[in-house]
Amino acid sequence: MTIQKEARAIKRVFILSSHPLFGQGVESLLRRETGVDIAGRETDVDTAIERIKELRPDVVILDSADPACDPTPAVMRILKEGLGTKVIGLNLQDNTLCIYRGEQRVVKSIEDLVQAIEQSTLA
Repeated sequence: MTIQKEARAIKRVFILSSHPLFGQGVESLLRRETGVDIAGRETDVDTAIERIKELRPDVVILDSADPACDPTPAVMRILKEGLGTKVIGLNLQDNTLCIYRGEQRVVKSIEDLVQAIEQSTLA
């Protein structure tokens, strides 16, 4: 009997951190993984946004604990581009990972807010 491994699609990853050592470390670890291709790495948010638009990676990983790279504006700018890129924030200070989804809604009533909460827990 032959056991076939399930083929995984290769995910293109871009790393954003103002700390070169953080970016190099994450890149080094990910290069060991099958199914991951490092599309690029950048330390400057503005330059990274331009490269992300150009390279169109599947995932952007950013250092969410980096005060020089405040994740909120960076995440919002990346998601606003509408590239379908998933953004993952890594915080090595408290070992947390945040996944940001590219969705924006206008809330007109409490029902809209409740609906958004319910849908986010189902995903």
